[in-house]
Amino acid sequence: MRSLAGLVVALSVALLAAGCGGGAGAGAGGEAAAVVPADVGLYVSVDTDFDGEQWDAASDLVRRFPDGPEALQDVLAEFEEEEGLDFEQDVKPALGPETAFALLDLGDEDSVVGLTQPEDEQKLEQLLEQGDEPTVTEDVEGWTVVANTQDVIDRFKQLRGQGMLADSDGFAEAMDGLDTDALATLYVSGEGLQEAAESDPEFDAEGVDAILPGGRFPSIGAVARADDDGARLHGQAVFAGDVEESALAAPPYEAQLPELVPAGVLAYGSFNDLEQQFSAFRDALAEANPEFESQLGQAEAAIGVSLEEDIGPLFAGEGAVYVRRGAPIPEITLLTAVENEQRAVATVDDLVAGLQQYAPVPDPQETDIGGVQAREVQIQPPFSLFYAAFDGNLVLTTSRQGIVELREGGDSFADQEGFSDATERADMPDETTGWLYVDLQEALPLLLDFASAAGDVPPEARANTEPLRSLVAYGTADGNTAGFTLFLSIE
Repeated sequence: MRSLAGLVVALSVALLAAGCGGGAGAGAGGEAAAVVPADVGLYVSVDTDFDGEQWDAASDLVRRFPDGPEALQDVLAEFEEEEGLDFEQDVKPALGPETAFALLDLGDEDSVVGLTQPEDEQKLEQLLEQGDEPTVTEDVEGWTVVANTQDVIDRFKQLRGQGMLADSDGFAEAMDGLDTDALATLYVSGEGLQEAAESDPEFDAEGVDAILPGGRFPSIGAVARADDDGARLHGQAVFAGDVEESALAAPPYEAQLPELVPAGVLAYGSFNDLEQQFSAFRDALAEANPEFESQLGQAEAAIGVSLEEDIGPLFAGEGAVYVRRGAPIPEITLLTAVENEQRAVATVDDLVAGLQQYAPVPDPQETDIGGVQAREVQIQPPFSLFYAAFDGNLVLTTSRQGIVELREGGDSFADQEGFSDATERADMPDETTGWLYVDLQEALPLLLDFASAAGDVPPEARANTEPLRSLVAYGTADGNTAGFTLFLSIE
């Protein structure tokens, strides 16, 4: 099976290097889903057609990097040399417009099968013969099914009698709403995950029940595709219970803090109501380990703060961690909405005092920063930690300016050039369960500057990062479905 997987990789690289096109897809999951049995643990479909929009878009993205096409050509040449193959003569005719893989049992890595509709059946047989392990093939409804043993193919055909993957409810729910035109599709069966987990003698049913909605593993669907302005990974997990009423994810919220955060942000992570997740994981760990509560109690007593009574309230509302430009080092700031400002500062005071027992942390010194009574902990010049609470927020930052500019207002992160454009490209909705934004256009040159100070950085490194604009990742929740999206913007 490594041979067939290697062919798919080689074909993908070659298509990108040659600027070829790819198929437009046959619905989420591809046509092979109508041939694969419903009761499989994992299913992957790869678009290996030669004409169409997806591979055209992917090839265009690669060509935006100065060394992109050359690098892919080098990878292809190395593959051909190692395998003794010629792509045009040996590989290209061996695969059809779609190549798929199915793992019949998540607990048995040898139960994998491959499927394709080769342009030249003999070419596929010749390629498989060159593999490290013997393989067997059989035609099933016009698809060439490949496995390491006949027993696996026989089981594949037997399972087909119980229904096809394309007709199964679990697959339909996992694929619902995902792009039908994609380079690759992934499906993981929730039932398969549950069976694999329960087969482990140390499986903790109570812990799973405390964390996962409905107490069972979800089915997962995901697609990877190339867009005109970047690369996208979009997926979702479908649970047995309501995600929004569970502790797995925060309730969907619309972030308000970007309106307060000053502009100049290089990276920003938004979250909400982490107190709920802290509590849920604490309960799960307590159920899994009877000694956990006593061990946690000892740790809390040693540090002098309670996870539930002191730390939790600091993260009960909206919060953010962000990085901004700074000198001589970038500013790193934690900002959280709190109900009791005085108590929030006191909790940080207690944390610092508790850490002094285990590390050489100096006492906090009171200081005025832009009219705000703050604390400064001088860690190691030029690095200090400043913290204060004002306007209903707790701020911990490595820069005085982090407090000054928050207090003064002015241009905000929400209005920062590039941020709204990046989230629009990523199709990020107003309400999410959390999100991440990285300004790659600004952050990468800064990182390369730091790397240059420590050693030589090849000029091509800078040239090949210039097309990268931003990275956006976010989560969503709707009923029993938790969605996730990652979008890399490339120009």
